[in-house]
Amino acid sequence: MIYQVFTTLLKWKPTRYILLIVKHCKPVQKLVPMLREWYEKDFIHQCGVINLLGHGCVQEIKQIVDHHFFSRPLIVTDDSLVKFRIVETVEQQLKKLNINPIIYTGVVPNPTTKVVNEIKEKYLNEKCDALISIGGGSAHDSAKGAALIISNKRNIYKCQGLNVTKTKSLMPIVAINTTAGTGSEVTNVAVITNEISHFKMTLVDKHIQPLASINDSNMMLGLPQRITSWTGIDALVHAIEGYLSLVHNDLTDALALQAMKIIYKWLPIAYKDGSNKKAREQMSYAEFIAGTTFNSSSLGFIHSMSHAMSAVFNTPHGLANATIMPFVLEYELKNKKVAKKLCEISDGMGITNPFNDKISKANYCIKTIREFITGLGVPTSLVEVQKNITDRQINQMSKKAMKDFCGISNPIQFSRRQVKQIYRNAIKGII
Repeated sequence: MIYQVFTTLLKWKPTRYILLIVKHCKPVQKLVPMLREWYEKDFIHQCGVINLLGHGCVQEIKQIVDHHFFSRPLIVTDDSLVKFRIVETVEQQLKKLNINPIIYTGVVPNPTTKVVNEIKEKYLNEKCDALISIGGGSAHDSAKGAALIISNKRNIYKCQGLNVTKTKSLMPIVAINTTAGTGSEVTNVAVITNEISHFKMTLVDKHIQPLASINDSNMMLGLPQRITSWTGIDALVHAIEGYLSLVHNDLTDALALQAMKIIYKWLPIAYKDGSNKKAREQMSYAEFIAGTTFNSSSLGFIHSMSHAMSAVFNTPHGLANATIMPFVLEYELKNKKVAKKLCEISDGMGITNPFNDKISKANYCIKTIREFITGLGVPTSLVEVQKNITDRQINQMSKKAMKDFCGISNPIQFSRRQVKQIYRNAIKGII
């Protein structure tokens, strides 16, 4: 009950401001163990029952069907994956098992409440008994949002927050990845855009954990270069924020560092040569590990600010994350614990760092990460992503970022004024 009360309070701006004022008080500092208790993941590491990984592993989908006993699944995807015959690959495997799926192709980037409601209607009208999402985070989040409102008979607008529903999903959710970045196939998180308020709602609910995931790197070989970059850096952000999070633990730390190490080595190779099977497979492992990490440790203000940016400008999530990340990390260096952890990140990623003192080493880590993502085609400022950003839009973004649920587990809490300053730094490209 206590987490429900407090997460409701955290949606209100006055609560955040009070926390910023009294954050050094002992009662507030004691909220960190409470956060861990809410997530129920200090000792419970939530993950799908079956997770298939490796080149060609979609051919093993029979294991999932046999385990979950569904016969009329609804495939949730988008037109492009139908066009490029990715969906056909899954259909062929299902038809071998005498399963003829229904297909919904209306998924859009930054999935909306409209899409979620359309999936719900098609699922009920076609009398389906499972959801199979094919794509990246947009497809998976759409399917998870639909599963939540079907099972709980709730309006999607009332599902924002932490574990607000009571009923488990009445249908299996099988998430099949075609990108290596979002981690949504292994998380209990869905981000859905409220079309009325233009706010990205974060739904964190143990009842939408996919029961199975498939990461077949063979389905990622044709991924465009910019999508390879954006989604790969999204996975890097998941690992970094998971490592910095207030609700991290020893297991998530180990997973995060391993994900960063793989991404730092293999993402440039996958970016330069999209047909490199080894690089694609390594990146599919890394994004899975990073997704598993933040499913237990949560995220931070990089995601809060990128969610706000996507809500205002409809910027692709991975691009928004990649562009804003260095500026948030630089601002967080005021915190000694963040500086220490960035030194550990530097060592874990295998960065050749010429410095020994903590601050210099942490600064060099951020500089190297920025050079790394710039080499992957990421803009060095927000102006390159969205021209003519106005003060009014900065105000809109900062307001939305302060309400975003991801920021609760950030290593330091920002004020709205500080969030505005970070956006302004990112617009100018100052770091």
